[in-house]
Amino acid sequence: MTQRPPAAAAVLAVAVLLTGCSLADDDQAPEPEPTTASPAPSGAGPYEEPADPTPAQTLPKGEDGTPHGGIPHPDDVDEHDASAVSEGALTAMFTYDTTIDASRNDAGRRAAEAGWCTEEYARQLRAAAARSAPGADWATWAEHRAYTTVKLTAADEAGRPADTPTTAYRQWNITVTPHGRNDWKGQPQHSTVFAELQRADPDAPWRLAAISIQ
Repeated sequence: MTQRPPAAAAVLAVAVLLTGCSLADDDQAPEPEPTTASPAPSGAGPYEEPADPTPAQTLPKGEDGTPHGGIPHPDDVDEHDASAVSEGALTAMFTYDTTIDASRNDAGRRAAEAGWCTEEYARQLRAAAARSAPGADWATWAEHRAYTTVKLTAADEAGRPADTPTTAYRQWNITVTPHGRNDWKGQPQHSTVFAELQRADPDAPWRLAAISIQ
């Protein structure tokens, strides 16, 4: 990631998080939309795609089911630990299985249903709909009936805003690797994700409120 002064990095992370972002279905998985001022999620924030002036037909959603290997659930971690919650939530959101998922948006809905998100963010993820084909990479994965494994490495920078009783920010480097059910293995894909977590009060569990991908 481009080096920048710690304070500037923290300000950028907060600014991006507050605008929101969503998981878009493009050729890279999970390739985020460039982090811009657009408040429309596309890639991993509120999994909605940016508004398109040209009407497009909504593509069907994937099937109900559990991806290969399953996904973590909030009761698997210390829900009062913002780092643990963000790691579990992002693992769920980047775990895809082309045998049941029609696009990356389906993983967002699955994470929302698992209980990782705030009510508002979960609503956005459930409502998100793909309006374009998932892309060449996804098509290749589907040919191999692939699923993904997810590896997260903490990437918090000096100068990150301190946690408050009800808001926390975390940054992760994420590697998503596709594995075919025919022993094929695709190229790992890398991204940096900024996560905002919220909770109603200091005694409540943390929940994912927004993410932005670089």
